[in-house]
Amino acid sequence: MIFVHLSPTERAERYLKRDNIDINILQTILNFYCLYIDKRKKIENVKMSLDIDCRKADSEYNFVSKHILIAGITEKHRRGKTKNGRLKYLLEHLAHEFRHCMQEVIFKKDASEVTYDSTDDASYADNPLEVDAMWFEDRVNKKFVELYYHLNKNKTRKDISKFFTG
Repeated sequence: MIFVHLSPTERAERYLKRDNIDINILQTILNFYCLYIDKRKKIENVKMSLDIDCRKADSEYNFVSKHILIAGITEKHRRGKTKNGRLKYLLEHLAHEFRHCMQEVIFKKDASEVTYDSTDDASYADNPLEVDAMWFEDRVNKKFVELYYHLNKNKTRKDISKFFTG
């Protein structure tokens, strides 16, 4: 069993705060999917850092350091005009890069199996790691979005002390 701890960089925190995206909900979604992917009895804590950079063209996962960089969507982008569009973009890319983390941690794949230099490269779409990550992204993206909205709508209040008056 894997427990994912997602820690955003300062830049990612600013991006998430601007769009009111809850990092705890993102982490909960990743942990929810870990339960279905990893059936091992061994408990493993995986610390992943999350960065969002609007200057980057491609999202990427760094094997070994477990660093996810999401190519940030700008408000000028056609999908970036609304908060919902930016959230869906973030969840789509997070699902893809999260799968790369699972490939490393559960399936014991490593960076040596990456045989392309950029996403524009012809070998990108044929790489088995990318084929698997794209399959996973297509399969779970809609559920990631639904889970996020459901968890966000039903989250508990931060201050519950008013219910415990003596």
